[in-house]
Formats: sequence, C-alpha cells, structure tokens
Amino acid sequence: MKRYIFTILIAAFVFLGFVGQSSADLTVTNEVMSVWGTKRVVMFDIALDTSYPAGGETLTKGSRRMAAVDQVIIPPKNGYTFEYDETNEKVKVFASAPAIVYEEQQTIATAAVTLNYPAAYIIAVAQANANIAITDTGATLAANQCKPTAALAVGTRTGLTFHAGLSGVVYVTYVTQAWKEVWDNLVQSEVVTVTSNVGEMANRSVGIQSIRVSSSSGTTLNAMLMLDKDDTVATSEVEVDWSPAGDSGTTTELTFYAAEATAATVTYIKKPTSGFLYDNLVEEETATLTVTGEGNLQNVKYPVLMWSYAGQIPINGQTTQAIINERGTAGTAEAYMFWTEGSGVTQFGAAITNQATAVSTATYIKGRPQDIPFLIPLEVRNAQNLSALTGVQVIMIGR
Repeated sequence: MKRYIFTILIAAFVFLGFVGQSSADLTVTNEVMSVWGTKRVVMFDIALDTSYPAGGETLTKGSRRMAAVDQVIIPPKNGYTFEYDETNEKVKVFASAPAIVYEEQQTIATAAVTLNYPAAYIIAVAQANANIAITDTGATLAANQCKPTAALAVGTRTGLTFHAGLSGVVYVTYVTQAWKEVWDNLVQSEVVTVTSNVGEMANRSVGIQSIRVSSSSGTTLNAMLMLDKDDTVATSEVEVDWSPAGDSGTTTELTFYAAEATAATVTYIKKPTSGFLYDNLVEEETATLTVTGEGNLQNVKYPVLMWSYAGQIPINGQTTQAIINERGTAGTAEAYMFWTEGSGVTQFGAAITNQATAVSTATYIKGRPQDIPFLIPLEVRNAQNLSALTGVQVIMIGR
C-alpha cells in the first residue's frame, strides 16, 4: 500500500511539473488530463507571444505526453480562429482579412518586398508618379518591371521581385486570398499558342494580371500593353477581346502585332459559370469624360471593385495608360484610379489627366468590398504581436 501511494505521488509530481510550462513560444497553463472511453485527453490553455511565426506556433504531441493525436479542438476567441497542423505540429492562427488591399506601401529591400497577405490577383504596382509593369515568374526582368517571386500559393504571403534598378517605396493594390472566388479561379502562367497573330486562352477571363510573349526571332516582351478589341495593335501591344463573337463562349482572344508573338504566357482570373464574378462583370464599357478641377476624369457607371487590365487603362485610339499611385502626378501615357471615393466623384473612376478628349474602355468587376460574399479568414501576418491572446482553450485527443 505504501508503495502504491508513493507511485501516485510521483505521478502527480510529474503532472504538476508540466503545468505552466512553455512549448516553444506558446505558454501552456491549466492542464488537465482525462480519459474518454478508449482515448486519452489533455485539456489546457495556451497564450501566444509578441511575434507570431508564419506557419504557426509549435505545439508537439510529445510536449503533452501524447504518442499520437486523433483530433485537436481549439474554439475561436476574440475574433481569431485556430487550426492545428498535425503534420508540422503547429497551431496556426487566422483572422478576418480584407478582400482587396488598396495601395499597400512596402519598401524594396534587395530588389524584393513581401506583401502583408497572400495575393490572389495583383491589380497594380506603382511608385510615386510612376508605374511598375507586372510580368510572370518566368520572366527576366527589364527596367521598371516586377514579378511574383514565386507562383502564388495558398496561405503564403506573396513576394514581389523587382528589377535591380528599382528601390524605395512601392504601392501595391491586390486581391487577397480572403476573396476565395478569385483565388479559386486564378490561372498562373498559362502558355497560349499564337497562330496568325491570334491566341485563344483556355478560358474566358475577367481579369488579366500579365501577358508575356516570345517570338520566332527569340525576342521576349515581358509586359504587353493591353488594348480593347476595337483598337489596332502596334508593336508591344495586344488586343484583348474578352468575349469574342463566334467562339464557344469559353475563351478570351488575344491579337498581337504581325509576327511579334509565337506564344504567350498569361496569368489571369477565369470567368466562372455562375456567382459573384459572373454576375458583376462589366465588359468594355465606354467611359464618360468629365473635366473637373481635379483633371480630365473618365467616369464609369458603377464602382470599380476589381480592375481587369492589371496596371493599365486602355484608351480608344490612344496609347494605353499606365496606372500610377492614386492622385499622383500623371505624365505622358500615365493615369491613376480613384480606389476610394473622393470629393466631387460619384464613382470609383479612372482619372486620365493627360487625355482631354479620348475616352477609356473599362472592363471590371463592379461593386464595393462589402458586397463580396463568402470571405474566408487568412493566417495572421508573420511577426504579428499576439501577446494579448491568452486563455485559448485546447483539447487534444489521442493516446
């Protein structure tokens, strides 16, 4: 009997030794062990620290004296949700995120930046009063160009790589993966065969992020200027017909100059067969020119939620305008978008400050951020301070 009591006391001592301990950067408290039928159960609280690591905080089954885990239950708290990554033995933290980030400011370091959120579609990249053209990951960058550092990946904050000649602050407008419908319809680096100057994309598109072409001469053009279907292409330009007549209703058509392209690499958002993107697509609307004290404005009928010509605004009969930062000083062949409503402007509109007569062609997804259905939470940012997040309950079930 004395030996039995001694064994119980030793077990209790070992158990208490785990109460209040840390597991990597998680502090574990209030631990209680139990048995549910044939399963061992450990219930405890965790507190996070001042610098959340992307991919989650380490919480191993071994630290909780478990040989195997069948399920980990972590209820939401303070607006955050949690997921246990059993493979990597980490607690991942999720929070509500914006569907679209307008002009996020990042400073280029070693020719690169990392965005605050995982991107689903890059709408525009600019510096003060200057556009930075977007191409795809396979490109060798030329002056004033950028590309995703790697293929956009689910849950991974997006990196952008810049030409070595660029430095300073950049403004990036992009759709995040919280807008799941956009992410689900992203097509990255599709190779399109060009025959007799025309290429048919595999899908109908609602937004094109980049077009890079190669020719029989070996020339590569990273960031083609997009025109509307009624214009005539010249060198380094591509005519975009979002819904060409006579096709099966499933493709977008690209027309290039002469023999400039034998193949094109295109990153785009495909048009779904139903849903918000399908219902809210506005194709090739002719804008209305309004001259105000703010300049020559190109107004469209609806609020622009997602612009379809990434980084560019086509002008009928004129050079396509490159998008700079909002309310920047636009020079020749430059323009800016009102990403938010301003005084005297009734819509989100394109402001073309150096075009007094020509009007733009607008293809876009209409609406406002609050109209977007079914947003999903995203993992919180790397190094975010979560030290106020304490008393998070965890139930670990296994053996």
